[in-house]
Amino acid sequence: MSLQFNTRENTTDKKVIQEVIKQNVYERRKMNFFIKDSPIWLDLGANIGTFTCLALSKGCKVIAFEPEPDNFRLLNENVELNKLSGVQCYQEGVVAGKSGDLQLYVCKGDYNKYRHTIYKKRGRESITIKVRNFKSILEEFKPTGIKIDIEGAEIEILESMKEFPDFVTHIVFEYSFDFDKSIKRFKNIIESLSKQFEVFHRAFDDTKETWDFYPPAIIVYCNRLMNTSHLQTHQSSVPERHQI
Repeated sequence: MSLQFNTRENTTDKKVIQEVIKQNVYERRKMNFFIKDSPIWLDLGANIGTFTCLALSKGCKVIAFEPEPDNFRLLNENVELNKLSGVQCYQEGVVAGKSGDLQLYVCKGDYNKYRHTIYKKRGRESITIKVRNFKSILEEFKPTGIKIDIEGAEIEILESMKEFPDFVTHIVFEYSFDFDKSIKRFKNIIESLSKQFEVFHRAFDDTKETWDFYPPAIIVYCNRLMNTSHLQTHQSSVPERHQI
């Protein structure tokens, strides 16, 4: 189906639609990674609902988390605009630590609407948001797929998961090197994930200690391994487009 979205003029909203819907950055045909193959998606960092609506349009159910109030409003509007069902939306962030209240540091200016973060940024104002523990969400909703784009909070979440439950078959996430440039830390996370999943990300010079490439983020795709006797991490020699 053709999806429609309410957006804010002269903001990153249209860029998100371009990347998620038109460029389809959350699927990877070469490794047989398709949204439709996971019946229940957890969308962390749902923003205005592009991934949520895309997954719903493919017949999946979605549990969406978006803490920023204006983004959350558009998330709900866009689900309704496309007359989609099978979604639960929560105005909350997701963290590796305890559930409760945290500060969300919102982007300066009127353009950027997708880089709000729980990590303090100089010159940014903050708002208080509710956050929920990641493991408790897995236990409650039992998603088969997990999409993560949460501006640095993904790092501690992934480090906290020594092993994912068997019901999780698909994971796709943006790893934000803005918040920790350590390539070793990234590689340790990839090594851990590779024990349960076939993992793909674009190639880069991993002999470096710190990430100094552009863009300062990378998308990683994880498909559940059916046979753990051939664990392998795949890297592409072709650079990806800039990801959100």
